[in-house]
Amino acid sequence: MYSSSTRPTIIFILALFILFPTGISPIPAINTCSEAFSRLKSKRNITQCKKLPTLGAEFGWNYYDNDERRIDIFLGTKLHSEMGWLAWGVNPLEVPQMVGTRAIIGIKLPNGSLTIDTYNITAESKLGCRLQPSNIEIEVIVRNKKTEYVDANRYFTIYATLILPSVYNISRLNHVWQVGYLAEEMEPKMHPSYLQNVDSTETINLKTFESQSIGTYRHHMRMVHGILNIVGWGIFLPIGVIITRYCRVHPIKAKSWYILHVSCQIVGYILGTAGWIIGICLGKVSTHYSFHTHRILAMFIFTFTTLQMLALQYRPKGKDDYRKYWNMYHHFLGYSLLAVISINIFRGISILKPEHHIWKWSYIGVLGVLGLITLFFEIFSWKWRNRSPQWKAAGTNVEVTVV
Repeated sequence: MYSSSTRPTIIFILALFILFPTGISPIPAINTCSEAFSRLKSKRNITQCKKLPTLGAEFGWNYYDNDERRIDIFLGTKLHSEMGWLAWGVNPLEVPQMVGTRAIIGIKLPNGSLTIDTYNITAESKLGCRLQPSNIEIEVIVRNKKTEYVDANRYFTIYATLILPSVYNISRLNHVWQVGYLAEEMEPKMHPSYLQNVDSTETINLKTFESQSIGTYRHHMRMVHGILNIVGWGIFLPIGVIITRYCRVHPIKAKSWYILHVSCQIVGYILGTAGWIIGICLGKVSTHYSFHTHRILAMFIFTFTTLQMLALQYRPKGKDDYRKYWNMYHHFLGYSLLAVISINIFRGISILKPEHHIWKWSYIGVLGVLGLITLFFEIFSWKWRNRSPQWKAAGTNVEVTVV
């Protein structure tokens, strides 16, 4: 059913989906909090804790068997700026989200002063309207609000005791956390719109430590999307171009160059298309954000790479009068696609903002290796052309195919 060149590609794609979650499943919250957070939570007599999936935040809590409406919460993260705010809240709706959250927000001002209060996050807040302290005790009673900033390790924390009404269930509690870097007195300003900020929600069972997070699932799918596109568009397609340019006549004359070239292009196209489809699906379910430039470039890449792939079946024959014009178009479009692919991969990496910049520097390393190989072959070929008078006669009949 599948050719020998495409079968490993399909196995690779299936392996990625097996390795990464394909649904929203409970994630056990293992007590792996940092040493700094653990010391701080001990001062507040907090017994349970877990690392949250985004923003480097850590969450601690107590719940009481004799009074399931009462919980103590403790949230912390490192704040490297002189100004900023940290928020945590609960949401009574079916799914965890920002709008409708009853929040506790601690603010650190540049002069070192700390404030903490309760806020009601409404749709107007999402649109950028001013967010002012509000009384949320009609629904959630908040006691013992405290905030602390430790200069030694730049750790910023908030603490409070909550008494929840019956609409909230600590076995399935929708909670939201957030970090921002601008504030005026008691008014936190809009937080950054990075994916980590958008994904800072989950449903947690405070009794069993299990949690469910749509954001975690989407994060894994973005990783799959990125890996497929980098490997497919960003590695296999350039390798295919290098093979066809330097392995047909000079400096390497390989009889099987065309098979290698086509195999690289087919594998790259399959992987890239799979990543593109995942990206389209992620875009459809992402109601809170849209990356227009990244999407437009992705559509351009898929459309014109598909057009290039049609050359396998529909390219003019070598003796056709207009073959040389087709070659010019094919080469120009192929090289242009490689440039656009590199630009869009870097743009995608900047959207993901992975920790430690591993993705960015890894891809720079890949481009560096491919660039050095190309430069070496190009210099070698240029010297050979200048020294070989036979090349002028043979070179006019040489075709270079770029996909």
